[in-house]
Amino acid sequence: MRAVLLKAFGGTENLEDRDWPEPEAGEGEVKIRTRTISVNPTDYKARSGASGGALPMLLGRDAAGIVEAVGGGVAGFAPGDEVMTYLPRFGDSGGEGYAEFVKVPAEFVAKKPAGLSFAEAAAVPLVSLTAYECVVMKSRLRAGESAFVAGGSGGVGTMAIQMLRHIGADPIVTMAGSDRSAAYIHERLGVPEGNIVRYAGRTLDELEDQIVRVNGGGLPRAAFDLVGGEMKKLCLRVVDYWGHVVSCAPEPGAPIDEFFHSMKGPLFTKSASFHSVFLRSPVRGGGRPYWGTYREAFDVIRGWLEAGDIAPPMTEDLGPMTAESISEAHRRLEAGHTRGKLVLSVGE
Repeated sequence: MRAVLLKAFGGTENLEDRDWPEPEAGEGEVKIRTRTISVNPTDYKARSGASGGALPMLLGRDAAGIVEAVGGGVAGFAPGDEVMTYLPRFGDSGGEGYAEFVKVPAEFVAKKPAGLSFAEAAAVPLVSLTAYECVVMKSRLRAGESAFVAGGSGGVGTMAIQMLRHIGADPIVTMAGSDRSAAYIHERLGVPEGNIVRYAGRTLDELEDQIVRVNGGGLPRAAFDLVGGEMKKLCLRVVDYWGHVVSCAPEPGAPIDEFFHSMKGPLFTKSASFHSVFLRSPVRGGGRPYWGTYREAFDVIRGWLEAGDIAPPMTEDLGPMTAESISEAHRRLEAGHTRGKLVLSVGE
């Protein structure tokens, strides 16, 4: 089959078009003929070697397409079904989405929501499952409680803000670095213009003051760090007493003084909690007994999409899947400030 391989860790020049063995569905697995893939920041991080693994490898965590075959013990899917899938990394693999065919355990597959194109469906899995863990599983916000989102215009932020709106969080405060990002957050995600804080050129003190002001003078019940770095610090500063900071942005040696243990630390002094979100953790360490949670989350997300309660991320089509087009996607994501998701077509 046709695929885009990573032959060595490093830059985008190590991505190349190759023929690769076509996978076959094993016990409990679904084989999918890929129609569209999407590209995520985790892809370029894996390309750089941050996650290790055996080379050459296939990257890619999201795909949508048509079921080609199902393995023994699989219920609920049959050849010809239109589906979307999250492709977690197993062992030394890189996700294996940059290919004409993929195989994956059935727990990570969902029927394509009615009304969504293959491109829209391919943009859903990783960011929606991550946002669901952040908002529903970890923050446990209730209607009428306030939220601050750092990174609202990205893929996870797009879904998190919509999920927060759906459960009734109010107000939702977020930030933008440009007029373009602010317009996207307001027009696409429905956040009032007055709730979008501009961060360019402002100190953490200034941002903290502005967020509290926009939030009616109070601290947000939950703060979502979808970016990392200084934004993680900001989330710790603005979260309310008994509140929750949720972060899906791991970073080695994050320079947050007195993070947990000191009596002067940002969490201890507010009796607040910190929740880390790493979507693949139960895949990597927990094994199959944990995988049903992904299916349950997928079922809820699919229902919300079909009911129109949330919408898929905005997509930008970069054309057919080739080493060149995937390299372009990686370069754009590494540069930052990408809105929504970048997608590529694989076949008809």
